[in-house]
Amino acid sequence: MMRKFGVMILKVAILLGLYLIVFEVQELIMAQNESYKKLLESNVPVWLMINFCTIYLLLLIVYGIRNRMGKKEKTTLSEAAGFRQLRGKDLLLSLTIAVGCTFVFFGLMKFPFLPQQALDQMKAYVDIFGQAERFIFVLIGVGLAGAFMEEIFFRGLVFNQLRSALPFGAAYLLQAGIYAIFQPNLTISVIAFFLALIYGFIYIKTGSVWSTITIAVVMNVLIVSTKEVGLIDRIAQGSLLAYVILLTGFGCIILGLLQVAKRTPQTETPSSELVAKLRPYLVMGGRLGLYIAIYFAVLQPLVHLWYNVLTEIDAIRPWLTAARNSSWGLVLNDIVAIPIYYFILRRYQKRDLIRECKFDKISFNSVWKIALLSICMGLWVTSMVKIPAVADTFPQFEQLFSSLVGGAPFTFIVFLIVHSIYKEVLFRGLVFNELNAVLPLGIVLVGNAFIYGILFFKLDPALTLYGGMGTIIFALLYFWYRSLWAPIIAEIGLFATYYIARNLYSHFDVAFNGYFVVLIVVCSLVVPPLMYRLWKQRPYGESSIIRTGKIQLEAGGK
Repeated sequence: MMRKFGVMILKVAILLGLYLIVFEVQELIMAQNESYKKLLESNVPVWLMINFCTIYLLLLIVYGIRNRMGKKEKTTLSEAAGFRQLRGKDLLLSLTIAVGCTFVFFGLMKFPFLPQQALDQMKAYVDIFGQAERFIFVLIGVGLAGAFMEEIFFRGLVFNQLRSALPFGAAYLLQAGIYAIFQPNLTISVIAFFLALIYGFIYIKTGSVWSTITIAVVMNVLIVSTKEVGLIDRIAQGSLLAYVILLTGFGCIILGLLQVAKRTPQTETPSSELVAKLRPYLVMGGRLGLYIAIYFAVLQPLVHLWYNVLTEIDAIRPWLTAARNSSWGLVLNDIVAIPIYYFILRRYQKRDLIRECKFDKISFNSVWKIALLSICMGLWVTSMVKIPAVADTFPQFEQLFSSLVGGAPFTFIVFLIVHSIYKEVLFRGLVFNELNAVLPLGIVLVGNAFIYGILFFKLDPALTLYGGMGTIIFALLYFWYRSLWAPIIAEIGLFATYYIARNLYSHFDVAFNGYFVVLIVVCSLVVPPLMYRLWKQRPYGESSIIRTGKIQLEAGGK
C-alpha cells in the first residue's frame, strides 16, 4: 500500500514539476530577450499556447519513452487521459453546464456585494487573457489550447493518478486544490476550486475527458468573445439583468449536475446517434483549428525573428530590410511549415500529406487552359487596380502587390514556386479537403474563401473579396481535376502575370488609359468560357468529389 502511495506521489510530482518547469523556462527566455518578452506580454494567449503545446509535446515524449522501456501494458497519453467516446446526452449536459458556468462568472463580475478587490481580479483575468494583436490568437490560445491542455493535465492525468492510491473523496478535493493553486490570483483560485469540483464530478460520471474539455472550451470562448464585443461592459453593476444572469447560470449548473448524477459511471460509452452525427463535424473543426494554429505558430515566431532579432545584426540588416529581398521571410515560413504539416499528419493522424493533397498528373490540354485562365485573371486584376478611383479608394491593393511581387527576379521566382505550393497545400490539400469531407460544395467554397480571408487579409472587406474570388476559382480547379497541380499552375500563372505586368507598367510609366478598359472587357469575356471548358474536360469515369478518406475517430487525432 505504501509503495503504491509512494509511486503515486512520485508521478504527480513529476507531472506538476514538468508543468512548472515549462512556465519557468519560458520566463527565463523572456527575461533574456526583451523584444520577445514584449511580444508575449502583448499577446498573452500566444504565451499560453506556446507553453501548453510544449507541455503536450513533452508528455507525448514521456509516454513514448515509458511505453518503449516499460514491460507493463502500454498506455498512450490519450488512453491515460480518458479520451473515450462521449454519449449524446452527456454532450448536451456538458454544454448546459458550460453555459451555466459562463453566466455565473458574468453574474459574479457584476455582483455588488463582493469585495472590490475580487471584482478587479476577475476583470483583470478577462482583460489579460483576452489581450492579443488578433482575436484569433485569443480563441486558439485561451479557448482551445488552454482548455484542452488543462483538462488533459489536471483531470485526465493528475486526478487519475491521485485516484490510484487515495480514497475518492481525498483525490477529488485534492485535484480541485491543485487546480486552484495554479491560477493567477486569489479570486480566480477560489472560482477554479469550485469549477474543478464540477469538472471532477462530471469526468467521473461520464468517464470521458471530452465532457470537461467541452465545458472548458465553450466557457472560455464565450467569456473572451463576450468581452471582445463589449457585452460584459454593457451590464450594469448590481442591475436586475446581472442578477437574472447569475441565477440563470446557477440554475443551468444545478439542472445539469442533477441529470449527470443520474448517469452511471462509464469506462466505455455506447455509441450514440447524435454523437455519430456530430463527430465528423467535430473532427473537421479540430483539424482545421490545428492547421490554423500551426500556421500562426510558425509564422509569428519567424516574423519576430526576422524583424526584431535578425535586423539587429548590423552585417545583415541592409540585406534584410531591402525591398528586393522582402519575400525571403515568407519563403522561410513556407519551408518550415510544410514539413511540420507533413509530420503532424503522419505521426498523429496516420495520413500522408502528399497523398491527401493528390499530386496527380493532368493533361497538357488542361495545363495550357489553366495557364491562360490565370493570365487573364492576372491582367484583369492589374488593370482594375490601375483605375484611379479604385487605386484611391483601396490603397491596400498597392501595398499588397508591392510586398508580394516587388522583389528581385531570382527572389521572386523562388518565392513564386515555394509559396504557391505552400498556399495550395494549406488551403486546398488541407483546409478544402477537411471541409469537403463533411460539407456541401457550396459551403466548402465559401468556407475555404473565408478562412483564406482571415489568415491572409484579417477579413479586410476589399482584399477578402478579391482573395475569395480567386480562392473559389482555384478550389473549383482542384475539385474538378483531383490534383493539386491544377491550382498550383493557376497560382504560379496569376502571380507571374502580376509581376511582369507591374514591372512593365512601372518601367514604361504607364498610366491608366483606354487599353486597360479593353483588357478588362476582354478578360471578363474570356474567363467564363475558359472555366466552362475546364469543367467540361475534367476527367470522366469517376466521382469528382474529393474526400479525405474515412474520417478516423480515435481519440488523439488518429
